[in-house]
Amino acid sequence: MIESKQLEALLFSFNIGASTAENDPLLEVAKIETQQFHDLYYQDRIDIVKGIKGAGKTALYRLLYFLNKFLIKNKNLYCVFGVEASGDPVFRLYQKEFEDYSEIEFENFWNIYFIALVYNLVYTTKELKEKLQQDLPKVDKILSDVGLKFTKSGFSLKDSINAIQKILRSIKIKVAVKTDLDPATALIKSVSPLIELEPRQIEEISVRPIYVAGFRDLLTEIISKHGIKIWVMLDRLDEVFPHRSEVEKTGLRGLLKASYNFSHPNLRIKIFLRDDIIGYLAAEGFTALTHVTDRCSSTMSWSKDELLYLIMKRILSLDPFMKYYGIDKDLIDNQKEYREKLFYTIFPKKIGKTSTMDWIYANCADSNNIVTPRDIIDFFNSAKAEQLKQYKLNPKDQEHLIQPEIFKKALEELSRHKKDTFLFAEFPHLKEQFLKFEGNQSEYDQASLVDLIGTNQLKVIDDLKSIGFLRYIPKSSTYKVPVIWRKGLNIRRAKKLALKE
Repeated sequence: MIESKQLEALLFSFNIGASTAENDPLLEVAKIETQQFHDLYYQDRIDIVKGIKGAGKTALYRLLYFLNKFLIKNKNLYCVFGVEASGDPVFRLYQKEFEDYSEIEFENFWNIYFIALVYNLVYTTKELKEKLQQDLPKVDKILSDVGLKFTKSGFSLKDSINAIQKILRSIKIKVAVKTDLDPATALIKSVSPLIELEPRQIEEISVRPIYVAGFRDLLTEIISKHGIKIWVMLDRLDEVFPHRSEVEKTGLRGLLKASYNFSHPNLRIKIFLRDDIIGYLAAEGFTALTHVTDRCSSTMSWSKDELLYLIMKRILSLDPFMKYYGIDKDLIDNQKEYREKLFYTIFPKKIGKTSTMDWIYANCADSNNIVTPRDIIDFFNSAKAEQLKQYKLNPKDQEHLIQPEIFKKALEELSRHKKDTFLFAEFPHLKEQFLKFEGNQSEYDQASLVDLIGTNQLKVIDDLKSIGFLRYIPKSSTYKVPVIWRKGLNIRRAKKLALKE
């Protein structure tokens, strides 16, 4: 039993961090080494890290940012961070220009962007510049040959994008079809693509960065000779372009192709991307997608045990909890049984008839059985706020930090929060469909679901399943909305079946 005054002190100090990685003070001290962390950090097996919003992509990105000095010292690996973790509004200044880009022009844009980031890294990192000093004139020459010039004292992202835009605007290629006729029969003999350049550009095209393999080959030759590796890290790409727009599709397809062609064992482009985006980019066909995603992670997911570990690692950073519960740091990291015992000392063993962690995991899961760290942190922060409010109304001793009924209220709050920040914010094109479920039942057979959704049902159903809103139940041949979405949309637990004639 926790005495009233002690309970108040523990509740005030209970803080397991922020749900967004950019604002999370516990990210570095309470890091969890997931499979994606091992595959990226230790093994260099993946270049594309994919996961739903809140799964930990930005957290992993920022962990590498924190580890950058260690990487340089112990792995001779230098990371350059583009499209910063806080999101980069600079890109939004160029939306008008981006709307006119073709996929090839976007490939060129990203290639030059990679060059700009790497060039800036080399010339602003004293140790790296000293190692490569003798070879840098070769790098300057090849950049000059393709018409690229950057100041060696560093540059702003805005300046570099201005330079890239200027270069790309100077290249105008017209693609048409050339038809050859047989003079004897006047029938078509052959059809071939025709590329036309403005007259003044015929000489310029040989020194313009249509393809920049020469820079990559020279740079990788130089850094390989010195045993150096460079990673270009790109995160928050879903915020660069208007969501689900044509420019987003063209821009990100160009990025994936550019990163694949630019990469080398000693020069990697590492991309952190929402998993639904890859499916969206491939929907209308994507040549060589298998090759482009060859070094792609599986979708980031967290097991129930991993999430319990995350909670306890974060509680470990709270001094009042360390003292009151006599927490052993080494046992937290090394013994699953100890973590579980401590969790059920601090929190109730059951909610209803279900063990507490099982209840949390089952009720916070989407239709793809994914629960994210962001969900768990938001859930416990809501529970803490509600329990503290209840304590102030009626201060008294209680057995656990948070009571079972408080967890139920926290789940309702999380559902409403995710409706706004995930469903509506991330998938505005589906908002009309989400609202069709509002105030309705949680489970449907095929006919009743089709009747609810209306036109274009099959595609909408597939979309709702893929983003975690609808789960298909094979045993009953029905579709169910998971608990996590129900309170946010006032969906009641009930089954709707089509009337049979």
